[in-house]
Amino acid sequence: MRVVKVDFDGTERSGDADATSLDDLQPLVMVTWRDAYFDFDQQGAEDPRSDYLVHTVGFLLSETPKFISLAQEILPDGDGYRAVTHIPRSIVESIVRLAPEDLDLEAPEV
Repeated sequence: MRVVKVDFDGTERSGDADATSLDDLQPLVMVTWRDAYFDFDQQGAEDPRSDYLVHTVGFLLSETPKFISLAQEILPDGDGYRAVTHIPRSIVESIVRLAPEDLDLEAPEV
């Protein structure tokens, strides 16, 4: 897989100077975690959703004793990241690294 910059008309720019190999990026992971929530309709103490598991996929930026940080987007030219999610380690159920062979990278037929 390679990442390319796209012009506003949706076409690839010429040349591979802007292309980035998947191997050059942070690891892609899926984190399963217990989300905090509120419920307008809960009728009693026996009704809460005890197993509200969320799955978040992103580029792994850091793993610390307190947080797992994932970015949804890596910006070009070293400009950093966008849509970064910081998940408290205490509510993480699992972290699965996604290998390139796990991903369906073929473009759909148009």
